[in-house]
Amino acid sequence: MKKTQVELESRVIVGAHGVAAEEDHIVMSKVVGIGVGSLVIFAVGIVWAYAIQVRTMKEAQPDGPPPIPAAMGQYEVGIVNQRLFEQDWHAEEKIGGQQQALKAGWGDQPGVKAHPSLDEAMKTVITKQNAPPPPAPAPAPEQPQEPTPAPRQ
Repeated sequence: MKKTQVELESRVIVGAHGVAAEEDHIVMSKVVGIGVGSLVIFAVGIVWAYAIQVRTMKEAQPDGPPPIPAAMGQYEVGIVNQRLFEQDWHAEEKIGGQQQALKAGWGDQPGVKAHPSLDEAMKTVITKQNAPPPPAPAPAPEQPQEPTPAPRQ
């Protein structure tokens, strides 16, 4: 059945400035159908992907996953630190001990310094740089050289 002109015009809204616009009519059954259909397709894809992953893992590791290595959880394996940097204080303690030894000096007996501390050594280097250079040594007197005889023929 065809709509009459009056029925068609009843859906047209005329604004204050003479602009005519049609009402919005959304067919909710189509919107809901597309949404539900896409959810079903995603669900089927999820189940399918899981089945593929399980089958692939059984092919790759028929006896199950390998056992956990014995070295797992140790501080260091080989030369690789296993802890997070935020939790590892080993390097700071080592460097701190080295810096303390540089400041205090070291020796065979406790309390005896075998070398100056770092600050004292730097002061010595600075004073040596600022000191005037030693005088140049006097040139050695030249000895006259005797002429060499010409070879005989």
